[in-house]
Amino acid sequence: MSAPNRQNLYRKYRPQRFSELSGQEHISRTIQAAVASDRISHAYMFSGPRGTGKTSAARLLAKILNCQNLEQTPGGLPDCCRVCDNCRRIEEMNFMDIIEIDAASNNGVEDIRQMREKVKYRPAEGRYKIYIIDEVHMLSGSAFNAFLKTLEEPPPNVIFVLATTDPQKVPATIISRCQCFDFHSVSRRTIQARLEEIVRLESAEGVFPTFETEALAMIAECAQGGFRDGLSLLDQIASSISEQPVKLEHVLKLTRRLSYTTLKEVTDAIFSHDLGQLVKLLNELYSLGYEPLTIGRDLLEYLRRCMILKIDAEANQLLDLPAEQAAAIKIQVADLQVRYIIGAVSRVERALLNIRNSFQARVLLESELIRLGLGDEIFTSEAVEKRIEQLEQKVAALRKIAARPSVAAPAREPAVSVSSSRPVLTTVPSRSAPPPPPLPDNVVPMTNRQSDPVLDFRNAVARRSNVCQALLVNARIKKPEGGTLVITIEQAFAAGKLKETKNLSLLLESAKEVFGEVETVKIHVPGASAENVPPPQLAHREQIARLDEQARQKLLQKPSIADAIDVFGGEIVDLEE
Repeated sequence: MSAPNRQNLYRKYRPQRFSELSGQEHISRTIQAAVASDRISHAYMFSGPRGTGKTSAARLLAKILNCQNLEQTPGGLPDCCRVCDNCRRIEEMNFMDIIEIDAASNNGVEDIRQMREKVKYRPAEGRYKIYIIDEVHMLSGSAFNAFLKTLEEPPPNVIFVLATTDPQKVPATIISRCQCFDFHSVSRRTIQARLEEIVRLESAEGVFPTFETEALAMIAECAQGGFRDGLSLLDQIASSISEQPVKLEHVLKLTRRLSYTTLKEVTDAIFSHDLGQLVKLLNELYSLGYEPLTIGRDLLEYLRRCMILKIDAEANQLLDLPAEQAAAIKIQVADLQVRYIIGAVSRVERALLNIRNSFQARVLLESELIRLGLGDEIFTSEAVEKRIEQLEQKVAALRKIAARPSVAAPAREPAVSVSSSRPVLTTVPSRSAPPPPPLPDNVVPMTNRQSDPVLDFRNAVARRSNVCQALLVNARIKKPEGGTLVITIEQAFAAGKLKETKNLSLLLESAKEVFGEVETVKIHVPGASAENVPPPQLAHREQIARLDEQARQKLLQKPSIADAIDVFGGEIVDLEE
């Protein structure tokens, strides 16, 4: 029984000239120019996505170097003739001087040693012996080390071509010894044009179904930038469908992709907040056998197109969409905010990551899409969400502290109330306390009246130094007389710190800001000398104010209270019994 003569389409229509290497013209021109000027390198590295022509380009390089009758292209560059004996034998895959090595299965150091032993022999048929090492990144570390010297200084007329889809895994010592060429993903339009050409050629040769333009466009989109994937899918569809012509619905059914019309209906329901229609469309897709991962994947790509066209209406050259689809998407997103679309893309992408590990993938996808349909008020950035979590943790800590019995001042228990208004310190006098006597003229009560100059002085000090503010907590401050501000403080340590030069300068600066004409600041300590007269008994109102201020400072020293005030922007308003 004879072997079948039919080849797969991607093998049958492999490029046989550099002019046929579609989508990689920058590489074709460079290699052809190097051949024309006889400046061939001893080692090349071809890297890029799968199915973009790396191995084909390596074989073309071997063919053009061993071609016996080079042709000139219209641009003046040399190309293979495909007529000479060497070209025909290379196309038939029986040319002895082209050695292809699969590094995925021959990745050991012993394989490289065997290659090194064979490299020293001269070419048998052509001018150059070409070693094509496919998936070179799969070589082991020892194999790479064994390969270094041979790669750097190969024998004459020996050329290495290394092909890889993952150049990051190739050691820098290997890359530095090669001329590197990056193969790009091929555009959808280029793949579609090639598919149309192949369908036309196959139809002329024999029985081959015709394809609608929309069907070929979907096949090109499913190829994701690789010719091989597109030709394999074309071959599969042509072999499994007998109807003429092949329509878009046939391609969608075999590839399990969602059509543009379906995706537009789903996104219209989301953007218009029509949750009922959204759920209905999802149920219809599930009934047709579509998996949540498939729906989410295609929806994410469609939302990406919406985002890009919303940001730049002229970006269709990047998306490579049919003109009518791009125009319809622009109209669809005209009334939407960019922030909303970006949030939708982020949420669908996050849902796809979670779907793989979810027990209820369908529920997860439905809940995310329904949330999208609720409106843009649900979207917040990741930083804001983390900030809210931190605030919730701090509030929980404050509640725990509030639930504990706190240390209170005599006959009084402080309470904290947070507000965004200007801090006001008020006191609630005891019901059994007698009415307070009038204050002396030279004593200013420590109340929180807006017009109190002493409080303004304390605030001015606080703005300059938290340490000085704390030292003045129990101090009595007299209104300046004769250009002198007298601060009476009983604690010797606090008085000593305030008498330091830098602190006195700070106090004087604050006093000038509040009181105006102040030339000197004196720190008075009762009982420090015989001249000092013990201060009179503080009035009842002043005692209450001092106790309130002490309680307030004690609360401010607690980290949780200070964090709450810093986070919410408020301060202590009231201390109640």
